Amino acid sequence: MAKHFQRQGKRILGLDKQSWIKGFFGGNAGISIVVLFLICFFLMLEALRFFPAHHEGLKVYRQSGQEYVGHLINQAEGYQEFVSFTNQAYFAEYDARFSKERGIKDSWDALLGEIEDEGEDLAEALEDARDEEDEAAIAKAEADYSAFLEELTSEVERESIDSFGRLAKHDDAWEQLLEAARTYDPVEEDTPEFVSQAVKVQKEGMSDFTKAKDEISSAGTSLKDLRSKLVGITAEIAKDAEADKSAVARKEALLEGADTMEGEARVAAIEEAEKIVIRDEFPYGERVKPLEEAKGAHQKAVAKMSAGLVAGIEKIPDQLSSEKAAELVTKIKKGEKRFLENVDRSLGQASEWKYDQEVGFWNSVAKFFFGRDWITNSSWTDVYGLQPLLLGSVLISCIALFFAVPLSIGAAIYVNRLATLKEQNLIKPSIEMIQAIPSIVLGFFGIMILGQQLQDWSQAAWVPEMFRINDRLNAFNAGLLLALMAVPTIFTLCEDALNNVPRAYSEASLALGASKLQTVTRVIVPTAISGILAAVLLGLGRVIGETMVVLLVAGNRISMPDWGQGLGIMMQPTHTMTGIIAQEMPEVGEGTLHYRALFLVGLVLFTISLAINITAQRIIKRLGNA
Repeated sequence: MAKHFQRQGKRILGLDKQSWIKGFFGGNAGISIVVLFLICFFLMLEALRFFPAHHEGLKVYRQSGQEYVGHLINQAEGYQEFVSFTNQAYFAEYDARFSKERGIKDSWDALLGEIEDEGEDLAEALEDARDEEDEAAIAKAEADYSAFLEELTSEVERESIDSFGRLAKHDDAWEQLLEAARTYDPVEEDTPEFVSQAVKVQKEGMSDFTKAKDEISSAGTSLKDLRSKLVGITAEIAKDAEADKSAVARKEALLEGADTMEGEARVAAIEEAEKIVIRDEFPYGERVKPLEEAKGAHQKAVAKMSAGLVAGIEKIPDQLSSEKAAELVTKIKKGEKRFLENVDRSLGQASEWKYDQEVGFWNSVAKFFFGRDWITNSSWTDVYGLQPLLLGSVLISCIALFFAVPLSIGAAIYVNRLATLKEQNLIKPSIEMIQAIPSIVLGFFGIMILGQQLQDWSQAAWVPEMFRINDRLNAFNAGLLLALMAVPTIFTLCEDALNNVPRAYSEASLALGASKLQTVTRVIVPTAISGILAAVLLGLGRVIGETMVVLLVAGNRISMPDWGQGLGIMMQPTHTMTGIIAQEMPEVGEGTLHYRALFLVGLVLFTISLAINITAQRIIKRLGNA
C-alpha cells in the first residue's frame, strides 16, 4: 500500500527531481559558506602579517635615531603652523587697514617693471648722453623718453598693474600713479613722493604687528636648522642599515641558488656570495652619537623657540580691523598653551630616547589601534594609526542614524498603522525607490548641490560660529546622504516588525477604549521593539560599510576631530575606513607594509560589521522570547 504514496517521476543519475532541487540550493549554501570562509582566511592572512613587519620597522625607527628626530620634526611643524597663521593674519590686517597704500606700492612696482623692461634702450641712451654732457643729445634723449612714458601710460591696462583691484575705488591714486610715471627719471630712479608716503604710512601703522610677526618667524630658526642637520644623519643611518639587510638577503639567495647548480655555475655563485662582506651587527651605537650629543642643543633651540613664540604672540595688537585676522589671532592664542604643553612633553620623550631600548611587539599593536596619524608616501616615515579613520566612520554613522532613525521609524509606523490605502501605495514605493539610486549619483549630488547649499545656509547670522561650514565636503554632508541611503533599509525592516505584531493585540487595545495613537505607542511599538532595534542596527551596518559617498563627500582629511569645537566637529572634513581602502589600495604594491595595513583596516571593518549583525540577531532572539 505504501508504494502508492511514493514520489513518482523520472530519475537522473539515480536522483529524483526533489533531490536535485534540494541539492542545488544546498550546494549554493555550501558554496557561500566556503567563499565566506576563504574571504575571512585571506583577509586575516594578509592583515595579521602587518604586525611582524611593522614591529621590525619600529625597531629600526628607534635604533637609527629617526624616533628622536621625529620629535624635532613634530615640534618644528607645529611651530611653523603658528608662523603661517601669523603671516595670514598680518596680511589680512594689512589689506583691511592699508589696502589703498598697498595698492599704490604694488601698482608702482608693477608699472615700474614695465617701464624698465620696455624703455631699457631709451634709458641707456639718456644715461650715456648725460655722461657725455652733450646738451643736444640730452634734450633729444629726454624728449624720446618722455614720449615713451606718455605712450605707455596712455595704453597701460589698469587690471594688469593693479591686479588685485586695491585701487578700484581710488581713481585719484591711480591718476597720481600715472602722473608720477610720466615724470619718472630712469637715471635718478627716485621713488615718487606719494608712493614713499604710502609706504611710510603702512609701515608705521603695521609696526607693532610687524615686530610680532618677525619675532615669531625668527624664534624657531635654531630648531629648524638642527632638524635639517639631524634628518640628514638619521636618513643616512637608515639607508646604510637597509643596505646591510639587502646584502644579507642577497648572500643567502646566492648560497641557496648555488645548491641547485652544478659545475662552474655553482663555483661562481659561491665566489660571488663570499665577496659580500656582512657585519655581525650594524653599529647603531656609534652612528647615533651625533644625536646624543645634540640633545643639549635641542633643549636650547626649543627654549628659544618657545620664548620667542610667547613674546611674539604677546606683541600682536589686540584691536584689529580685519575679521579674518581677528579669527586667526584668536586661534593662535587658544592654541599657544596646548602647543607649548605638547612641546614640553615631546622634549621630555626625546631626552629619554635611547637607541638600544627594547621595542615590544605590543608597541606595534598599540601604535596601530591607538595611533592618531595615518601618513603614507612620506619623505620621512610612514605612520599607520587607525584612530582618525575609526572616529571618522563613527562620526558619520552617528550623524546618519540621528536623521535616519526617527524618519524611518516614524514613516514605518504611519504607513503601517495610520495611513490610508492610497497613502500607503504612494509613500512605501517612494521610500523603497531610494535604494535604486546609485551611490555615485548621490555623491555627485552631495558635491555639486547639497554641499554648496549647506555651506551657504551656514553663513547666516543666526547660525552659531561652531556650525559655520568652511568646506562643503565634510562629515555632516556625508552623514545626511548616508541617512538618505539608510532610510529604505530601516523603514522596510521596521514595517516587517510591525506586521509581525499579532492583530489581536491592536483589536484588544481598541476594544478597551484606547485611541489609535495610544494603541500604536503603547501596544504595537513596544511589542515590535526587538525588530525595530534590529532594523536600526542593520541600518548602522549599511551606513558604516558605505564607500563611494564618503569617498566623494566627506572631505578625505585624515586628522583627529577638533574636540574643542563641540558639536562643530560635524562640520569638519574627515576620512573613513572604507574610504581609505578604496582610495589607497589601487596605488600600493602587493605585499608592502602599506598593503597589509589596508587589509588590517578591512579586517577591523569586517569585525565591526559582523559584531553589529550578531548583536542584531541576539536582540531579535532575546526580545522575541521575552
